[in-house]
Formats: sequence, C-alpha cells, structure tokens
Amino acid sequence: MKRKRSSDDLLPETHEKALRQYPPECSLTRIIRQYGLLETLVSNLCSDDLLALLLSSKSIYQAIAPRPGSLENLLGRLRCSGKGIRIRQKHHKNSIYFFMYGHTEYIQCGATTKGSRIESRPCINCKVNTCDECRIHCVYQSNFEKPCEEDELPNFSGFVLLSPHETPILSPHHLAMDHAGPRWQDPSNGQAGPYHDQGFIDVPFDDDTFGPPENVKGILNLNLGRHTLADSTSSSIPDPSPVLKAIHRTTEQRKRKFCDSCLPPQLSQHGKGIRATLCQCTLKNRFLDRWMCLRCYEAEELVLSKVYPNHLEQCGCERQLDRELCLWCWGLVALPMIEPSTQPGLGSEPSNVEGSP
Repeated sequence: MKRKRSSDDLLPETHEKALRQYPPECSLTRIIRQYGLLETLVSNLCSDDLLALLLSSKSIYQAIAPRPGSLENLLGRLRCSGKGIRIRQKHHKNSIYFFMYGHTEYIQCGATTKGSRIESRPCINCKVNTCDECRIHCVYQSNFEKPCEEDELPNFSGFVLLSPHETPILSPHHLAMDHAGPRWQDPSNGQAGPYHDQGFIDVPFDDDTFGPPENVKGILNLNLGRHTLADSTSSSIPDPSPVLKAIHRTTEQRKRKFCDSCLPPQLSQHGKGIRATLCQCTLKNRFLDRWMCLRCYEAEELVLSKVYPNHLEQCGCERQLDRELCLWCWGLVALPMIEPSTQPGLGSEPSNVEGSP
C-alpha cells in the first residue's frame, strides 16, 4: 500500500514550480522600472556604463528602453564621458614654447570639473550628452601664459580643429587696447573662459612663415559658397595664409567636381536637378550650430573623405567643363570672389569686431 505524501513534502516542489513559472524580478530591474530612479541612475553614468547595463540582461534592456524614443531621451541625460578630451589630447601637440615659457594647459571635461559652468547638450548625431569641451570647435583656446608684469596682458594659445600645431590666439585687447569688452582671464580660475572660437589666430608656433592675424569671427561667418580662404591680399604671403592653412584644408575637402552628365543622385533627391542652388555654408553653421561630439566629427570627416574621391581635381569622366559642389549641402560653389575688403572679418580692424562669434 502506497504511503500518502504529506502536504509538507509537496511545499518545496510547489515552490520550485512557481519559481519556474514566475521567476522573481531582479531588484535592479524593479528600480529601473521607476522612471524617476532611472533618470537619477543614468545621470551618474557615461555612455559606456549605460551600454554595459543594457547588455547585462534582456529584462534590464526592456526596462530601460520599453518603447521607441525612450533610449534617446536617456542618452541626453548621461554624464559626459570625457572622450572628446582624450581625442583632443591625442591630436593636439604643444609646441616647444609651451614648455619654455611655462604655459598652463586648461582642458577639463565638464563632468569631472567640480562646480562646472561648462554647458552640455546631446550630440546632434549620436544623441549622447556631450559637454562643450568634448564637442567640435573651430578654434580651441586651451593654453594660458601669465604676464610677466602687472601692466601686461596674458598670452593665450590653442589649436584649430584637430590640427596638431599649437597656435597663438590674440584677445581683442592685444590688437586694440581700448576694446570695450572685458579682458580675457586665466580659464583655470573658473571666472571666465576658455575662449573657444574667439579672438584672432596667428601663425602656428612651429611655422617660420608670415601671415597677419585673422579675426576668428570673420572666418566663422565667411560664406564659403562665394568666397575662399585661399585669396591672399599680398604677394609676400603664402596662399593660403599659414594662419588659415588648417581651416582652408577643411573647407577644400568638402568640394567635388562634376560635369552635367555625371551629377550625383543626391541632387535629384534634394529636388535640385541640374540647376543646383548656391552653397551658403559657413564654418559656424557647419560646426558650431551643430552640437557634435568629437567621435562623431571624426567619423563624419572620414565618411566625407571617401565620397566621390575621384572627383577632387576634375570630374571622374575627366571632362573639363566642371561645376564644383559642396558635400555639406550639395549646393553649387561659385568661382572664388577676390574681394578681401568685403569679406566679413578678414582684414577687419580689431576695434570694430566683437570678442565672440
């Protein structure tokens, strides 16, 4: 005769069966499902941390991104990863003068600076929150030299885009002592600066050629569809000026040449046909108005360098009647206008310009 199993014997088996049917929810998953707590958690993570968390389990991934758009919203709340600072340090190389004259370097990610005033926004491309120091700038002011005397101005330097050459940067007061704006200060004191995309850039320290200082604001606002940075106003100055060499290289790399028979399909996609509209691009609307992290900037430049590579000097079919198109907007680049006196900011008097773009 079979012995009847007691109810106590059935409890472990019943519990085990229930666990298989309804597995207990991880404590972290329960926390993540509460959006307020998730926002607090994410604000203390950088992009790599969030990626590791997303890949840890399917349930956590579904809790973090339950619907389309959830993840993009969280990416904009992340702590800046500081990767832009590391990219700058990889490319930018201080000159011998940095060490000879005791310059101070100020490059700090907004996420690691206590009481930081550094602005952060989502990258226009990857949507990851990026601080102002880790995004692309046309001119980075990163080095400071204390004045020797009290009545002297401090000196500043930095880099153009990701060019490796350290470049002197003059404040408006260096060229016009009666300039109405406030004087530039040491950025490390936290009161003002750094002064990215401002002032006047000079010839890089390691370049032994000559060129006049150029107003950064004028360079940023120059209409690249009608003007070129290569038109020198003097036969004694190289063309392009050594001051503008790095920026000129960037603006030229966006151009491709096509004959009417070989126009790219992008024109028809934009509804332009053969009669392309005139390029209106400026460095300001390309790089500063688009808040882009340096990782995406490098990736974008790499992609552009591989677009129609056989159309750099002439159309790929080698016909001579070429029109020049801009890869940034697919607009038509006009023949260079040699009008240095009318180019905004280029050759402007320092007293007539502002200290910021």
